[in-house]
Amino acid sequence: MTAKRTWLILLIGLLLISVASYAQVQTPSQTPNTQAQVQTPSQTVAPPAVTSKASAPTIVVFYEKGCSHCERMEGLLDELLVGHKDVSVARYEINAPGSSALLWKLSAHYGIVATQVPVIFVGDQAIVGAGRAQEFSLRTAVGDCVQLGCPSPLDYVEGGMVVLHDILIVGAFVGLFIALLLLQGL
Repeated sequence: MTAKRTWLILLIGLLLISVASYAQVQTPSQTPNTQAQVQTPSQTVAPPAVTSKASAPTIVVFYEKGCSHCERMEGLLDELLVGHKDVSVARYEINAPGSSALLWKLSAHYGIVATQVPVIFVGDQAIVGAGRAQEFSLRTAVGDCVQLGCPSPLDYVEGGMVVLHDILIVGAFVGLFIALLLLQGL
């Protein structure tokens, strides 16, 4: 009897932890902005950015004004896209209304935790932060996207894919819970 209760408590705790992790709330950075702000050459858009699949951007960038890492990755992205006008980019300032919600929806679909900016979605790949590894990942992802084509990350949000993804995750937890209850003979 105690083993059954232990399993039941463990499963309920796991379920509560998973639900709590999905209910994370992002708050704006409280760090004072002391760096000079640089305007990127491309256009910043406000969510929702896409009205039809034909004009869907294939690269989505989330950044924060004054973020030196964001500027570095934006510069690299602009450099990689020189001469590739067929690849479109949507840029979202993270503190703009609706941007955080869009970021969390995309993060849920891609299975990442976006705790820092920049966050760059290229087709089916997500790149979080800045550094040598992220620069290499961005070069590879953009190269693949330019040569092979890639879907728009915003298609996952517009087409209801994020909702389906969430339903599948919850269904998996409920199924696991029921299976373990049946195995325990409750």
